[in-house]
Amino acid sequence: MYKKLILAALVIAILIPLSLKADEYTTMKDIMLDLAEYVVLLEDSLEQEIVHLHADIITEDGVSYTRDLHAGYTYGVTGFGDWRVADLDIIVYKDVDGQWIEIERDEDEDNNPTVIVEPTSTGTYSIDVSVYSFDGDYTGAHYGLVIFHEMPE
Repeated sequence: MYKKLILAALVIAILIPLSLKADEYTTMKDIMLDLAEYVVLLEDSLEQEIVHLHADIITEDGVSYTRDLHAGYTYGVTGFGDWRVADLDIIVYKDVDGQWIEIERDEDEDNNPTVIVEPTSTGTYSIDVSVYSFDGDYTGAHYGLVIFHEMPE
């Protein structure tokens, strides 16, 4: 009886974690680890204050995120895609009298774009993140977005 209990416990300890493990296509672990590295780099090494961060799924349609940015700060907006993204781009627009006016863009051929935004006035901005190209035949992936500025004095 004791041997059967030990065998059952071993089977449970080995097989259940394997069956519950997320596969490489659905797990957010890599993006979350990348976010953690950005936090350490920005806050500890570059003395920046993170004002927004998130991770999500991105498809061929891209994503938009709006946020108020304040005059007097210089913001960095950086994104990064997972292994399925070959080229990720960011475009930042400012709401001027109900019209979205482009103010910055990063269209380098990489999956970690960064733009610097220096608002001349406080207002609402749209940050558009788009996948210019995926690796292979993928049509979706995970991505992260971080918005930061220098630490106030």
